[in-house]
Amino acid sequence: MALTVKRPETRVSFCLDGDLKAAHEAAEAAFNEARNKSLADARLNSPVKDLAQKVADIEEEMKSSSVTFLIRGLPRGEWSELVAAHAPREGNALDKSYGYNVEALMVEALPKSVISVESATGEVLDFDPATEWEALADDMTNSQYEDFVLAAMRVNAGRNDVPFSLSAFRMIQDSEQK
Repeated sequence: MALTVKRPETRVSFCLDGDLKAAHEAAEAAFNEARNKSLADARLNSPVKDLAQKVADIEEEMKSSSVTFLIRGLPRGEWSELVAAHAPREGNALDKSYGYNVEALMVEALPKSVISVESATGEVLDFDPATEWEALADDMTNSQYEDFVLAAMRVNAGRNDVPFSLSAFRMIQDSEQK
């Protein structure tokens, strides 16, 4: 019997409209402030429900403005070659802890790891990582880019234990006991 390996995959959600993050933070702050005031004095004519709806509306807008990248681990030999080709930078604590130049390795690994991109509706988008990734990555903030770096590290150098969800297990146990 021949065994077939499917390399691990993970997903990275990426909102294309960064302005919505600030709008969400402002709406959530207004909601929290109004909620706190209404808790302090229930006699106030509270806009809490309207503000909560505004937060939810912005969250929906963020979801519809997001795409999802499917990231797949590289074959072991290819990952090992990338690690060997990118020695840690002198005096860089992050590189020293990983044993390779994280930044340089990811410049090569990420476009090779992106398998597909889907819209918020699940439609596969026309995206060629070999030619389009670099420009997209250059437009990202460090925080946005780091989401992809962490995903690539997880599928290439992270643990691959069979996951266990305690909350799902409890839910199943609770429903079986009724």
